[in-house]
Amino acid sequence: MPRRFLAPYPIFGTKNKRLPLGYQKRSPYYWWWQFLRRNQEYLECCERGGKGKHAELYKDFGDVRDDDFHKWWTKDERGPNLFAENYGAMKLTELEDKSQWQDGWSKDEVMILAVPLTSSKRYLQSRFAQLLKERHTAGRGRPTKGSTKSNAKYQLARNYTVQNLEKTLDVYDEYIKHKGKKPKVPNWKIGESLTLIPKAMTSPKLFPAMNAARRNTMGSSVKRYLSSAELIIENVVLGKFPAQ
Repeated sequence: MPRRFLAPYPIFGTKNKRLPLGYQKRSPYYWWWQFLRRNQEYLECCERGGKGKHAELYKDFGDVRDDDFHKWWTKDERGPNLFAENYGAMKLTELEDKSQWQDGWSKDEVMILAVPLTSSKRYLQSRFAQLLKERHTAGRGRPTKGSTKSNAKYQLARNYTVQNLEKTLDVYDEYIKHKGKKPKVPNWKIGESLTLIPKAMTSPKLFPAMNAARRNTMGSSVKRYLSSAELIIENVVLGKFPAQ
């Protein structure tokens, strides 16, 4: 049965011709894995072989310490098992008894019809085609993004862009690289090292007051990204990504 995702899934290429890392980075699931690798409590759980506070999550996500997303994703079909939808499980079939109705079905997912067999086939086919056109708005049997509730084991929040996730993690990693060092590296310098906001870069050619304003802008932006990163890292061990 084909596996389906509501978001772009990672593409690796073939065994003999691997695609560049950028193809993996296009998927939010790659960033889910990366942010989980920044959670110290989860890393400690990995070191203990899956024992401790996050043992239940470890059963699903396993050891993330190896810097090989392809290996992690493909081991025992881990990625698809965690993130794929299960639309293929529902088939077009005749219900012979009301007990066959499933409690989980909703109007958005299933259309139940009463088909009078005393009517002509031509009428029934025409009427069914009309109803199908009105109700089935997604292409090729797959719901459009945002049009359905995810039934994946781990579900993505809707408020994300891959570009923002990558930038958020870049800022966090740069901050961690300088954390605890003396003299302390101010946030605006962290932002400048990443050219976080090109228009807020300081320059010796500018007036001191203008450079001060740019440092404030850059520092505030870094602070926002750090707060977002810390929230995502804190919540990813709860099976939530990215944090709301």
